[in-house]
Amino acid sequence: MSRKADIDNAAINALLHRVFGASVPLSYQRTPDGVSTQVYRIWRGSEVFYLRIAEEADENLETEAELHRRLRSLGVKVADIVHVEPFNADIVRSTMITTEIPGVSAAEIADPARAASIVEQAGADLAVINQIPADGFGFVRRRNHRWPLQAEYPQYENFLVSYLPHPWPGPLAFLFNQADLTIIEDLIEHERTRLLTSAVLSHGDFDLTPIFCAGDRYTGLIDFGEIRGTEPLFDLGHFHLHDQESSPATLLPALLRGYSGIQTLPADHLEDIRRSAILLGLRQLCRWLGPPRHYPLDNPAVTHRARRIDELIAQH
Repeated sequence: MSRKADIDNAAINALLHRVFGASVPLSYQRTPDGVSTQVYRIWRGSEVFYLRIAEEADENLETEAELHRRLRSLGVKVADIVHVEPFNADIVRSTMITTEIPGVSAAEIADPARAASIVEQAGADLAVINQIPADGFGFVRRRNHRWPLQAEYPQYENFLVSYLPHPWPGPLAFLFNQADLTIIEDLIEHERTRLLTSAVLSHGDFDLTPIFCAGDRYTGLIDFGEIRGTEPLFDLGHFHLHDQESSPATLLPALLRGYSGIQTLPADHLEDIRRSAILLGLRQLCRWLGPPRHYPLDNPAVTHRARRIDELIAQH
């Protein structure tokens, strides 16, 4: 996916002047990590803010602003909302400005013990997020800011098999042996029997990257661009899928310590988390292989994800 072009400077300047006034000089720069979403860091004297532009013209960032406000009222450490508008005529999309979550990403921490301490603290906030109900499964719709947040699928099974190839197994036959495909099929059938009728809100992209810290202090969570309605352990499964990608240590146990202090986990939660990780990885893999991306089978992201799914299957 190619990086979206920068927003016209005149449009940004007009927005910032309207929000902050002209009494204190402002400067801004696009962050290096935004690809599909354009994000700008703003400096106003000693203060730092962030401007986020909606990915599509019909998306309304009031959805995320409402989520931030509700999370803050529950004590979750997320950025405060400075300004949000459903549509900016100059930028031709919805815009949102937030305060800064100070520090650096936990993905930059080299010391495993320090990383574990930060992740454990973040686990408590994640547990609060995962107690919030969502209306439906899949990616949250950003057409309005109704509450509970509305997701794309009314039924769990639609979300469960979203992006999977039809007919089965399609290109997956070139990435997994028959024994692994049989295990995957059994996992899918197991999930079908759960008959989940209600969804919870998930961060949607929860690994070390959105966890921020300053020194040994956890400072908060960022990047709610992939919020979804899901089964209860989706975020834990996502973390497990990506565990050890940027840290040599396995940090899932630390996350679970913080999480379980807020929300009781089922007795068989480790198996449930592993299953969630496999099925999430599988859907992600199929999104890459299908339209519009059509990644080749030897794409490094594809082969890496297939190897990780193999590792998780072997833990059975």
